[in-house]
Amino acid sequence: MNEEIQEFMIIGKDGKEQKCRVVFTFDAEEKSYVLFSLIDADGNEIPGDISAMTFDYDDNNGEMTNLQPVETEAEWEMINEVVLTLLDEFEEQPQLITVTDEEGNDQVCEVIHTFTSEQFAKSYVLYVPATDEPIEERDIFAAQFVPNEEGHIEELLPIETDEEWAFVEDILNEL
Repeated sequence: MNEEIQEFMIIGKDGKEQKCRVVFTFDAEEKSYVLFSLIDADGNEIPGDISAMTFDYDDNNGEMTNLQPVETEAEWEMINEVVLTLLDEFEEQPQLITVTDEEGNDQVCEVIHTFTSEQFAKSYVLYVPATDEPIEERDIFAAQFVPNEEGHIEELLPIETDEEWAFVEDILNEL
């Protein structure tokens, strides 16, 4: 995708100009496609479906030209496959950690939130056992953690004071 092209105008079904924001562009079957969302007068995306059009890319001025509607059901099916593939690739996988309980048993857990406290100068994690149950039905646990160079959890430590527990509970209640 050309990063310089972020927004463009189309003529809507009502005959009025409509501002659009580029979500993604790709080439397939000797055509270029743009996935886009509609923008309101304040510059915010209008909730709803993302749509698609074909276009030609003008190398001289870096603009999309000759925007045309997608014409065939086969093209829409191909666009849908591209979107589903992208969603699968970008879907966030849960961060898993292994927690050792007081009896020395290891439990795989799913991280649901990490945060830091300037007041305590520590990082904290909220996590649940990794099961097939909905998160709402699982017990939520908390600990402080030591981050590695990438900011991921390297070591879990107990929360030490009532003040820290109160802070963590406030964060949990906000979520």
